Amino acid sequence: MKIKKNQVKTQFVCLLLFSLFFSFFISPQDTFAKTSKTKKVSKHYKKSKKPRRSYNPEKTKQEALQILNSSNANYLVRLANGEIDESDLIIDSLIVDPGEDPIELEYEDDKPVDLDVFRTMYISYLESGDYDEIGGTLSSGISKRKIMEVILNWLGTPYYFGGTTNRGIDCSAFTRQIFYSSAKVLLPRTAREQYQVGIPVKREKLGFGDLVFFHTRRHTYISHVGIYLGDNLFAHSSSRFGVTVSSLESKYYSSRFIGARRLTQRDLAIFGRD
Repeated sequence: MKIKKNQVKTQFVCLLLFSLFFSFFISPQDTFAKTSKTKKVSKHYKKSKKPRRSYNPEKTKQEALQILNSSNANYLVRLANGEIDESDLIIDSLIVDPGEDPIELEYEDDKPVDLDVFRTMYISYLESGDYDEIGGTLSSGISKRKIMEVILNWLGTPYYFGGTTNRGIDCSAFTRQIFYSSAKVLLPRTAREQYQVGIPVKREKLGFGDLVFFHTRRHTYISHVGIYLGDNLFAHSSSRFGVTVSSLESKYYSSRFIGARRLTQRDLAIFGRD
């Protein structure tokens, strides 16, 4: 009887050891196999999942500008060869000057000009012929009256970065259009290039028709241009107001003014298009 009890006890211990062996050495392998399979399925699922799309406005804009610039890469060659005519001026979309920062302009342009009053005043002067400032010609020989007439026709045109038409125009395209329409003088497309034209003029010596230049963006030294009219006023295509008239006495423009240029007869010979 005692022997039987010992046998049962021995069998029980063996069974217990076998169970422990099975739990530690057999089950983990099974579990690992299942886990590996799950990981593979999970990995496959992640691969097949479509990546999330993200929109980067600045990158998209830069890519668009690169495409647009590449289509105008031969502009200077065409200009030098005299191949650009009035139709080219209208369809040309060479991206150039960023213009003013609208937010800074809103807070610092403290000398607003009433555009309606300005327009009415100058139209009356043109009709009466009594205003000496717009009589006669520039030193280059361009008619002041003709320049003013063209400027008045453009007042109120919306600003458009890279634009060259009456549907929208930027600052350097505006000055270019004014001189082309009034004298068939086709200036370079950018404010930076226009700053190389003519002769320098000191601020206190500014006269009607001079090109005035501004540093309105941190990353671009010459980023804005307009046409001086007299009485510290100048016409330009503003990024906030479109084609308008502003004052050089304004805090915004006074602090950012960097220089002026005056066209000469030599410039007319170089850039003139008969």
